[in-house]
Amino acid sequence: MYNSNRRSNHRANEDEIACDKPEIVEGTAYPAPKDRETARKELDSYILNLFREKKGFRWGITERGSNKLIGSCGFYNWVKEEARSAEIGHDLNPAYWGKGIMTESLETMIRFGFGRMSLNRIQALIPSHNDRSMRLVQRLGFKKEGVLRDRAYFQGRYIDDVCFSLLLREWSSR
Repeated sequence: MYNSNRRSNHRANEDEIACDKPEIVEGTAYPAPKDRETARKELDSYILNLFREKKGFRWGITERGSNKLIGSCGFYNWVKEEARSAEIGHDLNPAYWGKGIMTESLETMIRFGFGRMSLNRIQALIPSHNDRSMRLVQRLGFKKEGVLRDRAYFQGRYIDDVCFSLLLREWSSR
């Protein structure tokens, strides 16, 4: 995605997924895979099957000029009929935070969603403690809709998710 100036046939594998980084685990409020087999199953479920089942897309973000996978972003829970909506998710290796990489990647993804996918609404559900992701989506024009209290259970406690959305008409008027 970030390395969008060229196509790559590179296929991610479980060794490249940075989901075991403590900052990513905390930011997503989703536990890291415990072993290689679990990582492979998650890769199949959350990336490959998502596309095969036409429920969304997940793109790898590579370091510019290389095939080094540094993150991912994508759409899931894609509703193609009438509502034309999808949710977004994203993650980035903390070594690359603060460089504009995720902003550029999400802008590209949002254009794809409103254009090629014909979406009307893009939604982001972000754990309430992930201030960095909330600021990111707000910079991109997402509006805070509310808080889903105790929506997830993570590391022995319930956590809230904050719901943000961006509508086609808002994006188009930017």
